[in-house]
Amino acid sequence: MPLGWYLAQGMIPLGESSSDDEEGPCELPDGRLVCGPHGLVRCGKCCSDYSFMDDVLGEDEEEDEKSDESEDELPELVCGPHGLVTCGRCCSGYSFMEDEDEDVKTDKMYWGLNAESRAAIDARWGPPGPRPDAQASTDSNDSRPRIPEEFLGIPKRRGTGIVFPSKFDAPRTPSTRPMDLFVGRATYARLSRYIRRNDTSQILIYTDGACLNNGMPNPAAGWAFVHGPGLQGQPDPLMGLAPLMASGPLVTSGRLEREGPFGEDTIQSSNRAELRAVIAALRFRHWVGEGFTSLVFATDSEYVVEGSTKWAKSWIKKGWRTSAGQAVKNKDLWELLLGEVERWKEEGLDIKFWRIPRDWNEVADGAAKIAATHDEVDQFSDVMGICV
Repeated sequence: MPLGWYLAQGMIPLGESSSDDEEGPCELPDGRLVCGPHGLVRCGKCCSDYSFMDDVLGEDEEEDEKSDESEDELPELVCGPHGLVTCGRCCSGYSFMEDEDEDVKTDKMYWGLNAESRAAIDARWGPPGPRPDAQASTDSNDSRPRIPEEFLGIPKRRGTGIVFPSKFDAPRTPSTRPMDLFVGRATYARLSRYIRRNDTSQILIYTDGACLNNGMPNPAAGWAFVHGPGLQGQPDPLMGLAPLMASGPLVTSGRLEREGPFGEDTIQSSNRAELRAVIAALRFRHWVGEGFTSLVFATDSEYVVEGSTKWAKSWIKKGWRTSAGQAVKNKDLWELLLGEVERWKEEGLDIKFWRIPRDWNEVADGAAKIAATHDEVDQFSDVMGICV
């Protein structure tokens, strides 16, 4: 049987006859049809829709199906690689889809994406219906639409100062670049990461932030991080193989949100964008699930490196005050960053920072500047790296 037959019933493929490459519809024991590769009634990847079978099976049969439903049945939306409603490796959870109408599901997922992802969907299939009503802001004068918290990614925690990141013990030779210590190695699904030559449990990620009109009227900030050379066999300028190409490094970027992670209205600045890039990378993947126990951030930001490994220790002791007694700027992002460091420590991942020259960080810098030109984003939300 095709893979979808098993996935749609909450089972895994068993036996030599199971296959994950059979295309076309697959009939389940209850008469429903699903796509062969993924076990979905409506599948965007296969461009298929077998929901018409609800009418074919008849109203009586449909009512029987509804009355016989149990909590153990698998919803139609699961992660692509493993067929799970809640998947730790993919950092995905689709249990919220169980009791909602199909159109509502689609609309909520669509409006939970960033502007760039929505534009790509619009270009291919057209936009869905109007934006669904979201919960009202606590500020009665704020009419901006709100995305429910459960759609915004991993729960956020404020760091308490029990764990701090450390500085990467880089070679004393000034000419030693990240590419000399970390090489592109394939991991899975043809993806590659920057992995330490003599320690395959250590990964490196480049981060940067940028702000157009920084400190001036109408500032606009963006962030970016580079988390691997890209698809296996593709050129990568960071490894000295080719100029920057669309098929080059794996770059994730975004516009800095107007709101901070805990709901406060904030400013657009380069310092916030630099912090946001690190936070985005920390919340992007389940790095331990890929076999890593140490994550090294390569950045040209002294503010990020010294702040996270040194200054924050003093700030917390003084109640988030500087030595001059002033409130620490960007406290919300510092708290979230330290909260992520604590979360990953509990998972078995150590966080380190390596300050590098600006000209060694050109790819992340260029991507952050481009992201700063994107449409304004109101609400803080995560970008999840799900491999399908």
